[in-house]
Amino acid sequence: MALPNVMGMPVWLLLLMMSLATYRGTKLVVEDTFPPVLWLRDRLVGGWRPLTEQELDSHTLLDLPSDDVAAPHPTLGSVMRIDGQINRYVPRSRWSPYWLAELLSCPWCASGWIAAGVTAGTWATAGLPVPVLVWGAVWAAGALIAAQEWA
Repeated sequence: MALPNVMGMPVWLLLLMMSLATYRGTKLVVEDTFPPVLWLRDRLVGGWRPLTEQELDSHTLLDLPSDDVAAPHPTLGSVMRIDGQINRYVPRSRWSPYWLAELLSCPWCASGWIAAGVTAGTWATAGLPVPVLVWGAVWAAGALIAAQEWA
């Protein structure tokens, strides 16, 4: 019995590509430091985050206290060494609801919506067998890859 194809592509390869696209989209939304994405995530999510390379290069950091003690910085706001890495606190915008901040900071949550978009786009353009099951599989694979330290 031959495996089904979608637009001449084996379904397993399509699922793999969709999972990798979900993984990339999740990493972009949750932790990428590309300036426009980081600016938007800072406003929508806020909280403690590691300094970017540009922030480390362009700001003088005085000797910080030991781990888990916040110190004021003239341009970065509050900074703290967490697990040996310098972090800064970015306040979330008042108009950004808590649930949105959680959605955009959680790889598992964000990957579900990204997988839904990838699945819907693929279904609309190429067609898919059983799109709801495909969405669940793509969500699981994309989230598992995005949650890895090495990814």
